[in-house]
Amino acid sequence: MGAGFSSAAVRGRRLYTLGNEDENDTVFCLDAETGMKVWSYTYPCGLGSYPGPRATPTVDEGFVYTLSREGHLFCLDAENGKVRWSRHLVRDFRVVPPAWDFAGSPVVSGGSLILNAGESGTALDKATGEKLWGAGGGPGGYATPVFARFSGSPAAVFFGQGAVRGVELSRGGVMWSYPWQTDSDVNAADPLVIGNTVFVASAYGHGCALLDVSGKPRLLWKSQAFQTHFSSFVLLDGFIYGIDGDARQPSAGTLRCLEVRTGREAWSAPLGFGSLIAAGRRLIVLTSAGTLVTAEADPAGYRELARGSLPRNQYWTPPAFARGILYVRNLKGNLFAIDMR
Repeated sequence: MGAGFSSAAVRGRRLYTLGNEDENDTVFCLDAETGMKVWSYTYPCGLGSYPGPRATPTVDEGFVYTLSREGHLFCLDAENGKVRWSRHLVRDFRVVPPAWDFAGSPVVSGGSLILNAGESGTALDKATGEKLWGAGGGPGGYATPVFARFSGSPAAVFFGQGAVRGVELSRGGVMWSYPWQTDSDVNAADPLVIGNTVFVASAYGHGCALLDVSGKPRLLWKSQAFQTHFSSFVLLDGFIYGIDGDARQPSAGTLRCLEVRTGREAWSAPLGFGSLIAAGRRLIVLTSAGTLVTAEADPAGYRELARGSLPRNQYWTPPAFARGILYVRNLKGNLFAIDMR
């Protein structure tokens, strides 16, 4: 696929992802069962210090939306890769990019395409690419926007450079904001919305917290259990599962289970830094060294079910799971399809 950190988006028998080779990004559409290329679309984009694209494609109503690290935004026909429209966040909307470039994936709500770009996010018309609101202020963060409803209104939660914000989807108004400043302005793990509460976590000694956002945001609890660099979380039955760890110390990462209500740790397992997703009642953990672990998602204790290894490389991208197949990519650009049935 070329270098990068984009995960896979699977729709039916089609799989979509991105990579960079020779200072060009390529959007790939593959047959999800065989890996054969259906189509590809290439455009010039620098490799970057952390090489390649970071955002994962989003597929919606026959179109695929992609975002490069520099701010190239495309709406492509999912069947043949033809460009419906394209924009550049920096050149067209004067968005200030974050220090380590754009990373949050574009997501769709109704007729809007929502991006973590600009201080309080940006919304574009998904059919035309025209700006609906946002794109002002300083840079945004690295997390993907998460949808919610606050006071009955559709909203998105943006984890920005120095704060987490709830933003009204219809007009882009900031409904609430809570400061969350790290030493390196890296807020990269996607927030969890749990009713009228929001869970956030980051590294650099900052830890994690649960916020009540039913009125003026207030802190319910704060903990050092998750000092999470950029690995996102899974919420199941009142418990949060995630990786406490930093990419700079990959062997020191720990899988933890926390109770949402209290922040109390239920258990931990020293697996190393990596990412995780859930499939049913099972956790699928991918370490940065390429070890795959499946375990029960059970707050009563850690129980490992299976373990295997992939060829040695750097694995920072969370895997994708569809119809019993796990899709894993590494930094070099190798994409693996693993039958988990």
